[in-house]
Amino acid sequence: MRLALAFLAASSAALSLIGPAHGDSNAYRAAVSFWAMRHEFLDRSTNTYRETTRTQATAHAWPYSQALAATIAMTTIPERGHLYVREAKRRIRGLESYARRDGAYRADTGTGDVYYDDNEWIALELVRWWQLRGDRTALARAAYLFGVVRGAWDGDETHACPGGVIWTDARGNDDRNTVTTATGALLAMKLYEAKRSATYLTWAGRMLGWVDSCMAAPDGLLWDHLGRGGERDETHWSYNQGTAIGANVLLYRLAGDAAALSRAEQLADSSLAYFDRTPGGREPAYFLAIFFRNLLALAAVDGNSVYRDAAQAFADEAWQRSRLAGTNVFGFAQSRPPTLLEQAAMVQIYAALTHAP
Repeated sequence: MRLALAFLAASSAALSLIGPAHGDSNAYRAAVSFWAMRHEFLDRSTNTYRETTRTQATAHAWPYSQALAATIAMTTIPERGHLYVREAKRRIRGLESYARRDGAYRADTGTGDVYYDDNEWIALELVRWWQLRGDRTALARAAYLFGVVRGAWDGDETHACPGGVIWTDARGNDDRNTVTTATGALLAMKLYEAKRSATYLTWAGRMLGWVDSCMAAPDGLLWDHLGRGGERDETHWSYNQGTAIGANVLLYRLAGDAAALSRAEQLADSSLAYFDRTPGGREPAYFLAIFFRNLLALAAVDGNSVYRDAAQAFADEAWQRSRLAGTNVFGFAQSRPPTLLEQAAMVQIYAALTHAP
């Protein structure tokens, strides 16, 4: 797969001043990975992202949300972030393709069920956009989406371990997931930081309380999901730990909860001991991107360089081992084409590392 001459001409100006000889190598890697993401996955005829490099199928809301996260992350790159603001605005407008009439986001453009974690990922980026650009419409939309998520809280006391946020409104689903509930807590804390409404702080505590009571494994990590009858998927995934870490970090930083900081550090240390962080290994890059972003937020608070070093080690190894020859596209499995989720993940990791302590 070769980058076309037109792509090289379009991207050269943005990259010329941030090569490794002139600045932070993470900023350089973020930039070339971002431009490769646009070149290989963006359908310019429709201005939408494709799911993989070998299909014309429009990306689902989940990978689109991560491409949005990658684009907004690029606007924070020191000295060069302004180059990506227009593209970030374009990606935010692109969310409308997934919106229902009631304002929630579907899994697909045009049709599809609502997955509450999709709505959380989107809302987190809208809050971030408000923090970066003061866009009050984005903040209002994020607050609305938290209401959508709150409406998916399972309050039926007859269910096993009552509480938790349902994964999806798809017919037949009865799962309450760590990803929806811990990420809901993270979103609540982000909104509390923006609005200082005690309601968000209360909900964050309620959601984290359910996660710790119902999804905590004996090894100190978090299980994946729980059915209403008590059936539990005991798989560990890094992004579940990551959003719980992030929510606890904010609970400490904004509310002074020392126990929350200890919980974040315990989750971080247990995760680093447990998860295979080899590029192309069992843990997907897009889960690790969420984990590392929150791990770096913890490092910024407690100063533990081990957390930054872990993220940098993965980023370095992926750069050396996982890019396809002649490109800056990441391929983590020979059996399938590169995916938008994976490419966006690497952009996010490199961009986050430009701010790491």
